[in-house]
Amino acid sequence: MPKQEVQYRDLVERFEKVVRDTMGTPLGIHELCRTAVLNQRTLLRAVRAVHGMTSCHYLLALRLAEARRAFLCAATPAPSVTEVALRCGFRELGRFAVEYRAAFGESPSDTLRRTTARQSGQPTVSCHDR
Repeated sequence: MPKQEVQYRDLVERFEKVVRDTMGTPLGIHELCRTAVLNQRTLLRAVRAVHGMTSCHYLLALRLAEARRAFLCAATPAPSVTEVALRCGFRELGRFAVEYRAAFGESPSDTLRRTTARQSGQPTVSCHDR
């Protein structure tokens, strides 16, 4: 593996760690880079090289994946969609729902409802059954 590719992977991993450590705080790329001691342009190059997207899109993907994980692993009583969204750094709840649906093909409440129904032994109804 070329040296620069290894360096880029290390930078992206450092960024990911900072994002996970500050998940409940709605920090932007600038603040996250400052915390991770990364240059924004270097981060952009690294994320593009490793994941083929911008650092902003990658940050969104990380936060959405964490929200989905929270919905799929929800304990009883299940958290609300608002609680999960806020805990994952989203402050615009409508935008969160739109981005979540675009990423996963269902609304956050559908994911949570399906998980809750599965845990309680109730039959699940998918979005496509309606």
